[in-house]
Amino acid sequence: MPCHDYPPIGGGASAVCNALARHYIQAGHHVRVVTMGFADLPEHERVDGVDIFRVACGRERRDMASPWEGFTWAKRSAALVRRLDQRDPFDVVHAHFIMPGGIVGARLKNRFGTPLIITAHGSDVPGYHRERLKIAHVLVHPWWRRICRGADVIVSPSHDLAGLIETHIRGLEVHVIPNGFDPNRFRPHTKQQRILLCSRLVARKGLQDFLRAIGSLDLPDWHIDIVGDGPVREELAGLAATCRTPITMHGWLDNDSDELAALYGKAMIMVLPSRRENCSIALLEGMSAGCAVITTDGAGNPEVVGDCGVRVPLGDRAALRRAVIDLTRDPRRCQELGASARRRAMVQFDWTKLARRYLDLFQTQLARRGAA
Repeated sequence: MPCHDYPPIGGGASAVCNALARHYIQAGHHVRVVTMGFADLPEHERVDGVDIFRVACGRERRDMASPWEGFTWAKRSAALVRRLDQRDPFDVVHAHFIMPGGIVGARLKNRFGTPLIITAHGSDVPGYHRERLKIAHVLVHPWWRRICRGADVIVSPSHDLAGLIETHIRGLEVHVIPNGFDPNRFRPHTKQQRILLCSRLVARKGLQDFLRAIGSLDLPDWHIDIVGDGPVREELAGLAATCRTPITMHGWLDNDSDELAALYGKAMIMVLPSRRENCSIALLEGMSAGCAVITTDGAGNPEVVGDCGVRVPLGDRAALRRAVIDLTRDPRRCQELGASARRRAMVQFDWTKLARRYLDLFQTQLARRGAA
């Protein structure tokens, strides 16, 4: 499993890769993850049965990697993967991100014919992350297309992202397997009058829209928690300082931390005002924890929350403000939405079921390779 993000670094894709690796282990498989080195993390360790190999690439940020860091990592990881394959050959490569993880997987497939399954996550698809990666996507587009066409299976966690991939490569079939959650990881606790926002702090996530929408609101006895780090943190801190409702900015919290689980568990409302998502892990965690969810109708969000949350028009701060007012004044409605959200998450997004769908894909590809 090549993935440049893996705990304790990265965002939603990091949690996805970690969850799938653990479920593959539970199903009796040997999993080797090749990821980025960062700070003083060990080059190799085994965690929960997963062999983790970290390749140094000069990564500077915990929350995200630059395109240059990604390509440096892919080049160095390809050599490591060849050595690992020589010692104990891989049956399947499950790469995360078409680039850079798909680069590593494609080299192994091209050399040894190892079946390659790639899961896209959003930022690796042209047109998804326009504000940060537009130039990079233009430069690598021909290479990106070759990797997609050369893979045995491309998986998208949402129909919206699958459609975006297919606009770039006509005739390409993209399988949709949503992201999931562990129902025992984020659970409802005794709910308090708290609103939680948890995401990378980038403009696309829309946290600045939320703070501007509620800045002048008096929400007696309510508290707002913001979890995450990123390039707009200082801007958000400035906006938070002007809000009438108390706000705590917790910074980066590891996904496995008890503090993060507690924040989800006691939050009555969870807000993700994002302009575009793939299949948001933060939304799934909030739903799992029984939060009443407020999000936008931006791409990807409706697929996750369905009718079990409040969706507001993209960019409509007035509607976002009204949604916050309505829910903070109606604890019973919060309870109803939180309960329905957790039920939806349990039925449609349980990792045990979703990991089995991936394993079935792997078996199909192995059978085809054996028949050939």
